Amino acid sequence: MAPKVDKQSFLNLAPEYYLLALYIHSQYAQQFYTDVVWQREFTVRDHDSDQEYCYVENAALRAEAIRIMLSQGAIEIIEDHFGPTIWKKTPKMEELASELENTPGNVFFKAKVSGDARGWLYAALQKVNQRAFELEISDGDFEPSVGPLKMDVALEVSRPDPVNEWAPIKLDPADPVVAEAVDKLSAATQAIEQDNGYAAERTQERDAVVSDLKGGLEKIKSGEVSVGWIRRTILALRTASITFANNVKAQTIDGAMLGLKEVVKVHMKDAIETLMHHWPF
Repeated sequence: MAPKVDKQSFLNLAPEYYLLALYIHSQYAQQFYTDVVWQREFTVRDHDSDQEYCYVENAALRAEAIRIMLSQGAIEIIEDHFGPTIWKKTPKMEELASELENTPGNVFFKAKVSGDARGWLYAALQKVNQRAFELEISDGDFEPSVGPLKMDVALEVSRPDPVNEWAPIKLDPADPVVAEAVDKLSAATQAIEQDNGYAAERTQERDAVVSDLKGGLEKIKSGEVSVGWIRRTILALRTASITFANNVKAQTIDGAMLGLKEVVKVHMKDAIETLMHHWPF
């Protein structure tokens, strides 16, 4: 039996399962969707016990899935001061799903190749929900760019001003926050690069991940980086975290992710919105 993931790894991985559930829900031919209807569709009755079970029972994970879809431009929301938030999908949803379904190691990919996406997802969601309960996952565990998404209250979405993601940003390599991030990113890069199984089984993915990690590491160590390089490095770590979930290297990868996060929070505050918009971390 695979060991239970720690809280940070869970926060990195779990939203994808709810994201897939949201995508499956959106395949029903209707123009608008609500949180209540989404929960209802993923609720089944156990006839033996005469009880119902909702496979998307965790409100924080539902909100995070909505936020990710919103940040990717896959949905648009309609707000009301008192009524539940309504959303509708955009053409970008299918583009996002197609990209994820063709990314080996991704939840969308695994569900698709299983031959029974919904059945595979149901089995996974039971474990996700159980672990979420054990870890007491709540809205406060996520740091969304648009604020906590409450589906039963009004929501105002802020759109960040455009940021030149390739503009150089000066960093002091001697700064403790930067130095710690460099150490953690170096450790993660080395661990990923030296994993023979990764190199043999997913050569193309591994080469891309290592290339971006080395590139980001080099930029940070040089004392001049950009939002674009930070984003590429985050996405490389994100890809690796999925591949190495439940692996001893997961903590090293999570440590590098947290190290980068501190650099952004301390030295790149103007870029936080842009980076969160591309992908949560």
